[in-house]
Amino acid sequence: MAKNSLQKLDTSNFIPSIFLIAYLCLGFIPNWEAVDKIAPQWLLMSILNTVSLGYVFYFRNEFSNKITQTLRSPMTLTYLGFIVWAAFSYFYAINSTEVIVNITRQVNIFMMFILMGVFIFNIKKRIYFISYVISFILAIEIFVILEQLINLLDTVGSISNRSSLKGVAANPNITAFSIANKVPFVLFIIWKTNKNFLKILFSIIILFSFIAISIIQSRASFIAIGLIAAAFFVTCIVLYIQDKNKTHLYQFAYFIVPFFVAVVINQTFLSDKGADVLSRASTISIDTNDGSINSRLRYYDDVFTHVSSNPFFGVGLGNWKIKSIEYDSDDIMGYIVPYHAHNDFIQLGAELGIIGFLLYLGIFLWAIYYVYHLIRYSSISLEEKVFLFLMLTALGVYSIDANLNFPIARPQVLVVWAIIIAMINFYYQKHIQTINPIDSQPFLISSFLSIALITIISSTYVANSVYKSLKGQMFLLQDFNSNQFNIPMNQIETLVPEIPNITVTTIPINSIKARYYFNSGKYDKAITLLEKGTPANPYLFYSELLKSQIFMAKGQKDSAAVYAKKAFFGLPSNSLHSSNYMNILSQTRDRLALEEAYNLLTYKNDLNNWRNYLFIASTLYLPNDKTLISRAKKAATIFTEDVKIQELYRNIALGPIALNEAALQASKALTFFTQADYKNAALNFEKAFELNPLEFSYFENAATANYLIGNLQKALEQINLVINEMNPLNGKCEYIKALIFIKMGDPVGACPLLKTALDSGHTPANDPYGKYCSQ
Repeated sequence: MAKNSLQKLDTSNFIPSIFLIAYLCLGFIPNWEAVDKIAPQWLLMSILNTVSLGYVFYFRNEFSNKITQTLRSPMTLTYLGFIVWAAFSYFYAINSTEVIVNITRQVNIFMMFILMGVFIFNIKKRIYFISYVISFILAIEIFVILEQLINLLDTVGSISNRSSLKGVAANPNITAFSIANKVPFVLFIIWKTNKNFLKILFSIIILFSFIAISIIQSRASFIAIGLIAAAFFVTCIVLYIQDKNKTHLYQFAYFIVPFFVAVVINQTFLSDKGADVLSRASTISIDTNDGSINSRLRYYDDVFTHVSSNPFFGVGLGNWKIKSIEYDSDDIMGYIVPYHAHNDFIQLGAELGIIGFLLYLGIFLWAIYYVYHLIRYSSISLEEKVFLFLMLTALGVYSIDANLNFPIARPQVLVVWAIIIAMINFYYQKHIQTINPIDSQPFLISSFLSIALITIISSTYVANSVYKSLKGQMFLLQDFNSNQFNIPMNQIETLVPEIPNITVTTIPINSIKARYYFNSGKYDKAITLLEKGTPANPYLFYSELLKSQIFMAKGQKDSAAVYAKKAFFGLPSNSLHSSNYMNILSQTRDRLALEEAYNLLTYKNDLNNWRNYLFIASTLYLPNDKTLISRAKKAATIFTEDVKIQELYRNIALGPIALNEAALQASKALTFFTQADYKNAALNFEKAFELNPLEFSYFENAATANYLIGNLQKALEQINLVINEMNPLNGKCEYIKALIFIKMGDPVGACPLLKTALDSGHTPANDPYGKYCSQ
């Protein structure tokens, strides 16, 4: 009876429309107390898929032929093949739990694509409906960004903090591409409508889209806008060639005019506030001096290295963020790991091998072929062909994003991607059906829907578990990052579910729990959790760090040294790992281990690592060790302004006895100097310098004393040695030399020295400079 009532209400168009709108609005879902807003978005996508599947299953007879057409598509079969191959990676993955987390997401995207494709059959005037809905969503996104811009200018007065302009997304780059990906839909409405007020209205949306992108400053989105411009220009030119109607050429003005107006607005009102779009665009290049580009190139190289060695099987779906740590270990500071390769295609190659890469790429290739075939050979209307070409353009925008970022992890962008390929697939299957019609297969359809429902319900369970985990991780990571223990011990075990088993930063959750037990003195429980945590991410070595600290607390120095060494050599640029290892080597007095660690400790010229190494080495090496002196001198040359490094260098090069004796002689010299006994002052300063030739002030003071007693030649030799060999750049030595020149009767020769002294900030040079050099 209920079914008949629904049919009388003619819900065949209305309800599928509501479902499509709901999918497209997933990007508006906020964090809901989770670390990352993708967690509730994946959960809502899964719930929406479940409800949609239930609806389709209930009306499966009405949808049977539509499902058959959608499923028979080579694109769909290729996509399904990708899902199956990705699921198979569970059996060889580094972390199989991460495969479960990520395959449920991929299944949800696949089912969203299928359901959208099925619902599109029922939507009346589908190309207009979808274009208007997406344009409306775009307008909301732009409004949010402009509101954030106004708030930022009101509070700060500049756009120095670009991360504040993230719209409804998690970061500005996602927002920029979310906007760019929707522009082709707006252009279609502008092209099709004959109403001038609508053309102007949607041109204003285009204008503000460009303004939003210009203030976000995402260079990759600039490239995407260039692609859209080229595609729309080609569309206008081709249409003009076909029917010689200049109106088609004029259509391009609705793109190019907003573009130039946006640039003018940016340069006039925003460029001096930190959002200069022209300057930012001029930096688009393959320049390895650019930190962002250099990082991406390094990530790409790591992927290619891995794939060349593992062409068939990868590391498992979602596991590249774990394996990448091994490749990038020398460059990882702290626990900030390369979560993504910044290229979805090659990352999937690393995770799923060549087969997985080709299957995913195949989805895009089928879309290109379908659009080409439909435009060239089908009898669909001109407006549908234009729409499909612009959809292919939007797919190109997504592809730029996928080649430079990681939209495969972001539901906000994926929903638009899914509807694009669903529309392209729909039109192609509709075209094929007119050539080679096939009948629906009710048993196959019922089987597919049943399996799909079971799979999606399971996916919903996993998505909910991930969402709960990311809510708990909010507190775990706050404690971890601040080195605090605010979570009560009785909540540690229940704060997060078992899935996933690593945090969003790839730290094993069991290992994070272990730090609380370690802090409470429950060492055995902590060790047990660390043993469970290590396999979840064997390349981060946080578990090994904690083990070393636990064994050190238990007084087991040998075991502590073993795990500290693993942690240090695993991530040598991690300051926690290096300082912990140095601390243990200091206590174990292991000179050979220190020598083994030297290159990794110092090759990045980290100040703390150099300090730790020199301090510990100075207690382990014999006096006057040439190798250690050479290394200390290198550090002193690199860190000329660091007092501690200079002190360590002097201590290593000269020894504490000589340094103390030099300081004693200098103290005597100062006493003589204050008593105006400049002769004895000079002699004692010279003795101090002989004991410590690294302290320039001793010779500088000796030169001053000799100057005062009229021993000008010796004073000049001493001050020249300071200037030429020690180069303190303090201005004082140049001042002293200038006074010597003046006393020798050469005030002209003194002037350049006095000028250098003044430029160095030595103010006593003012008087002689004014007296001898002002003319």
